[in-house]
Amino acid sequence: MFKKTDTTPQYDLFSTPSTQLGKRGSKKYDDPKAWHNQFYCNVTSKIDESIFSPLFKKGNMGAPNASIRVIIGMFLIKEGFGCSDEDLFEKCEFDLLVRKALGLLSLSDVAPSLDTYYLLRRRICQYEMEEGVNLMEKCFAQLTSDQLLQFKISCKSVRMDSKLIGSNIAWYSRFEIIHNTFRHFIKGLGESSNTLLNPKLRKLIDAFEQEDAQKMVYRLNSQSIEAKLSSLGLLIYQVLKRLDEKTVGYDLLHRVFHEQYEVVKGAAIPRPKEEISAKSVQNHNDPDAPYRKKGDQKIKGYSVNITETCNDKDDQDGKPNLIVDVQVKPVSAADNDYVQGAVTHIQNNVTDDKIEKLYADGAYQSPDNRDFADTNHIELMIAGLQGRQSIYDLEMKEGNLIVTNLDTGEIIPAIQTGDKWRITTNGKSKYKYFTVLQIENSALKRKLASIPIEEQMKRNNVEATIFQYCFHSRNNKTRYRGLLKHKLYSYARCLWMNHVRLMIYLITTCQGTTENGSKANFRYLNDSIMEMLLFFVNFVLPNSFRLAAENSTNYNVKLKNAAF
Repeated sequence: MFKKTDTTPQYDLFSTPSTQLGKRGSKKYDDPKAWHNQFYCNVTSKIDESIFSPLFKKGNMGAPNASIRVIIGMFLIKEGFGCSDEDLFEKCEFDLLVRKALGLLSLSDVAPSLDTYYLLRRRICQYEMEEGVNLMEKCFAQLTSDQLLQFKISCKSVRMDSKLIGSNIAWYSRFEIIHNTFRHFIKGLGESSNTLLNPKLRKLIDAFEQEDAQKMVYRLNSQSIEAKLSSLGLLIYQVLKRLDEKTVGYDLLHRVFHEQYEVVKGAAIPRPKEEISAKSVQNHNDPDAPYRKKGDQKIKGYSVNITETCNDKDDQDGKPNLIVDVQVKPVSAADNDYVQGAVTHIQNNVTDDKIEKLYADGAYQSPDNRDFADTNHIELMIAGLQGRQSIYDLEMKEGNLIVTNLDTGEIIPAIQTGDKWRITTNGKSKYKYFTVLQIENSALKRKLASIPIEEQMKRNNVEATIFQYCFHSRNNKTRYRGLLKHKLYSYARCLWMNHVRLMIYLITTCQGTTENGSKANFRYLNDSIMEMLLFFVNFVLPNSFRLAAENSTNYNVKLKNAAF
């Protein structure tokens, strides 16, 4: 049964940490500028729990759920601090600041259990698999939209960049991929394999289970491995023929087999290495993670694209840039696949502002993206183009192609031949031909070169955001496996980064004064009278009782004040 968290919690005077701490401890605990109070006021208490209501039964059937906003807050704190689940639960039990950040205001308040925490995470992933909707993405959009509105942060200019991040999987050889996938499948069958498979096949599988793929790869030569690869393929082929497609693990084994083998006249023949796609399964523990080599970087995992605000107008001076969109795809995804999805999502779910400028590097450029930008009146600020730069500048004037050698400055006459143009060269080939696409790219190159350097440099700061995102990764790998879990990680991590940026901005603003001399209000979302009342009850009253007790030397007076 879905139940929202009570917005008017009852405070226990005798179990509120503020009343039990010393003067310095109580001051830090109640400091509204401290990260834990900022987090509670601006994140935890602002989570719209109704977003997650589809995960629970409708009506009054069943036990009510634990506080969703507390669990979502735990997601963010975990990725913010880069801690493990065990460390997180220890903090939730014994760290007063973390408990305060989550809204566990009394010592008697109980944090959600480990099972409850994992259950919500599984339900979010399962819901996306079944419905195609990521509820954490909706939560991210809701919180970010709130923050943009309250701070009056413009979303008219944005910048984006991507990062390849590795999944938490071991690097397997080809033989290990097949061997371990089959072993995992057989283990999943359990005792049912005795009835599903005939005795002869069962005997072969028993012999297979005695093998250790890692030791075999280490000890055997390449010829022996090839022979083992062939015999293993034949065994898998025989097993697949005798099992139903609905068998647990069948889909993965079937996929790996057909990626690695081809069936010729009833025999399983290993495919040549060059025919194996980089999108093939790299580890049975994370079938969603393909392989990619980018420069010197080799990754088995995912590509994360981050879009953030980027404004330097006078009314935006000093305001933080917030992450407004996060996309996670398999590592094989091209950068130019992110542009249209990011812009559409931002304008439909995050802000009412119309995006006018988008800053990105050359990898985001494509004809489709340029058409999309033109249609939506977006100025695409691309910092250069990918690929080898031509020595020729091509410019159409009055239907004629003007070809300029950039090395010598020579203008070379061009002749149209069909849908191409050609010039005479002194090289091995007598003629050099130019296509319409090359002419268009040359025009685009001139347009990009005309962009002021100050404008081009605006994209660069997104690199710092990428660095922050990966700060807690180990060897460029996360703690997680699977596309859906990496999405949860990315949304939680980026929400935390936004919180830190806002907190720094608010603290910095509070150190000075506004133009009229009054202090800035760091509680930026304190809009309602009820929230102001809760703040008074939470911070002011406990301090009043504590100070009265400290100034009194009479026990009865202390007790009387406490009872009051």
